[in-house]
Amino acid sequence: MKGDRVVLRDGSVVLIRKVQSGDEPLLADGFARLSCESRQLRFLSGKSSLTAAELRYFTEIDHHNHEALGALNPADGHGLGIARYIRNAEDPEVAEVAVTVVDSWQRRGLGTELLSRLADRARQEGIRRFTALVAAENTAVVRLLQDSGIGIRVTQCESGTVEYEITLPSRGLGDGLYTLLRAFGRRQFNPPASIRDTLAALTSEDLTGRSPGPGS
Repeated sequence: MKGDRVVLRDGSVVLIRKVQSGDEPLLADGFARLSCESRQLRFLSGKSSLTAAELRYFTEIDHHNHEALGALNPADGHGLGIARYIRNAEDPEVAEVAVTVVDSWQRRGLGTELLSRLADRARQEGIRRFTALVAAENTAVVRLLQDSGIGIRVTQCESGTVEYEITLPSRGLGDGLYTLLRAFGRRQFNPPASIRDTLAALTSEDLTGRSPGPGS
């Protein structure tokens, strides 16, 4: 089983590598092991499973405009979590970000490790800022981000959501991304708009055609 061997803060060992074509079964299995709450609040609201077209969209990526890093359990090969960015088509230095960890592996430091490595990849690909959407009604997370005072700024408010932007530090996560990760941990983020809108547009015709481009 390929991947970088990583020891988490609780002593657990995981393997982390880039998501690749052929990982559809791993992604489907990981999604199936998310709780209903995690699916609704952290990934795709109300979905019980991912379609073949959706699985292909999430795994057939170019590792430039669309990057995803997955964590595997070396003991059984199960997927444990994914951190993903999708570049903004209108501003190549900006990318939407999402982090998902299966419930049984939350609060072990896996999300921190995934986001840290994703930030490294983003910097390598010329991305300077991450954005994330929060439902405006999620007052606890909105307050957490607004009160941080560490360079997290509101860039857009519409349709009941607030978009926050965090400048990537020159290395590591920095206070801004740590605060973002804490907000992810509260399960209050909406799926990135580029992912949500693309999946909403997928039809049965996409099952045999080419998957949509990243960020479309």
